Amino acid sequence: MEIAVNRNDLVRELQLVQGIVERKNSVPILSNVLIEAKEERLSIAATDLDVSLASSCPARVASEGAITLAARKLYEIARALPEGDVQLKALPDAWATIEAQRVNFKMAGLPREDFPALPEGPASSGLKLPADVLSEIIARTSFAITAEDARYYLAGALLVLEGEGAAMVATDSHRLSYAQRGTPLAVSEPQRVLVPRKAVAQLAQLLEGEEEALFQQIENHLIFKVGPRTLASKVIEGQFPAYEKVIAIKGDKRVEIERESLATAVRRVSLLSTERSRAVRVSLESGKLDLSSSSPELGEARESLSVDYEGDAVAIGFNAQYLLDFLAAAASPTVVIELKDHESQGMLRPRGEGIADHRYVVMPMRL
Repeated sequence: MEIAVNRNDLVRELQLVQGIVERKNSVPILSNVLIEAKEERLSIAATDLDVSLASSCPARVASEGAITLAARKLYEIARALPEGDVQLKALPDAWATIEAQRVNFKMAGLPREDFPALPEGPASSGLKLPADVLSEIIARTSFAITAEDARYYLAGALLVLEGEGAAMVATDSHRLSYAQRGTPLAVSEPQRVLVPRKAVAQLAQLLEGEEEALFQQIENHLIFKVGPRTLASKVIEGQFPAYEKVIAIKGDKRVEIERESLATAVRRVSLLSTERSRAVRVSLESGKLDLSSSSPELGEARESLSVDYEGDAVAIGFNAQYLLDFLAAAASPTVVIELKDHESQGMLRPRGEGIADHRYVVMPMRL
């Protein structure tokens, strides 16, 4: 294999696969990327056996072939190279040279035959999904995916595809985020698939600047084709919690508040919350919303915001970070908070023109 490829193209494609490659892996080949030259294109692929990404960019191919090289180190080398063309050549015994102007690297790799086969779907088939719709529902929900791999059925987001639109739901059992965007989809019956956390994060990157994605499910794999890139992921086998009743619950105490003012106040007050709980007290009464926190070791903090509210008073505890996560994702001028009592979950929604149906349910904390 011998090719010439633009340095910036090489860096861009190598950067995309970094999120797939496992930094610490007991199987050496999974720390490598597959570099393959064929038909005037350079293909780059990475996998952790659950999620894989294959991408490509134009190249001048002197001779076709393939090799695998250490993903992280190759990316660092490519970033350090000067602007212009990069010559990459495979040598005997799985070695390779990388040259640019007067810079020369020689890397040890592993044989192409050791790299796992990647799942692929038919080249042009699949359900067309608007990229802006997918991007929005991912941005409004992915932060609520649990970080605990032990609860595998929550270690991803539920993607719901129906004729009238696409929705995504994520939860870690302490909070739940649901977002739906209306758009005509060519589906005869609703589809529900659990997309793993890593695949959701990678898909969000691939959608940037694109118009659409092709989606298909082949046996136990989900495949997203976005431009010249293909993301494949194993389906999470498990029963996602029934979320419909959760997002339908409404509180009888409702207030609308400026989003950035609320976020700033929560950040300030949480400075004196305990490290472990990050709890803040939200007190709603006539004309104002009070935020407060306290810690035996640190002290107390309080801030009051003026609001248009004349109903019954209520006080409830929430995890400050959970509130901040929603307020960052809401991206609307104002948000609506619905509360019932100190033992019931709170409902938060963004408010504004053209905003997706976004509902965020957060469980209360004891103070």
